[in-house]
Amino acid sequence: MSLPGGVFTAAGAGVKTNLLFFTKGKPTEQIWYYDLSDVKVGKRTPFLLEKFDGFLRLVATRADSERSWTVTRQQIDARNYDLKAVNPNRKSYEDTRTPDELLAFIETKGQEVASALAGLRK
Repeated sequence: MSLPGGVFTAAGAGVKTNLLFFTKGKPTEQIWYYDLSDVKVGKRTPFLLEKFDGFLRLVATRADSERSWTVTRQQIDARNYDLKAVNPNRKSYEDTRTPDELLAFIETKGQEVASALAGLRK
């Protein structure tokens, strides 16, 4: 489980944290990851138990989801035993607008700001 930085700030550790769970007596053939690293944690937004609801719902079956995925031992071997939790299922929110579209958007917003300022000056 990959936790966000700041979860253990009260204990003096503000770094990102990963929890590992093993099954005693069995060799590890695959690793199931669950990613909560994108959750924002702060004084006004504490890391509450409810953030674990998805994890607790999926952990018994180790099902894949937007936050979870499975990696085989062979894949880990091929990555030189790098266990870094990089979520392949995370949705990308890439801005696909062209430069001309962005400039038009900025110009429109600039006109809205200018209009609002003119209204305040009256």
